[in-house]
Amino acid sequence: MAKQDAFSRHAGKLSKRQFEQYLNRVPLQSWEKEYVKRVMEKFNTSYSLGITREEFQKGLDEMAKNPRNRINKTKIAQIKKYF
Repeated sequence: MAKQDAFSRHAGKLSKRQFEQYLNRVPLQSWEKEYVKRVMEKFNTSYSLGITREEFQKGLDEMAKNPRNRINKTKIAQIKKYF
């Protein structure tokens, strides 16, 4: 049986509260967590109602491609691991 990720455990969508609970498990500095939240809001205009796996992946891809991003690819991979 494949390991379930956060999105499959919550019917494909995480509420804002659930997303933040998972994000708080990731060993990041608080400014990095805030940055991740802001990026996710950009990719989901109804972020307060929840975020899908696809929106989450788009946000992470955007962070990886952005040359001005202060979160490196190692930390992005770490974020993925916790979700």
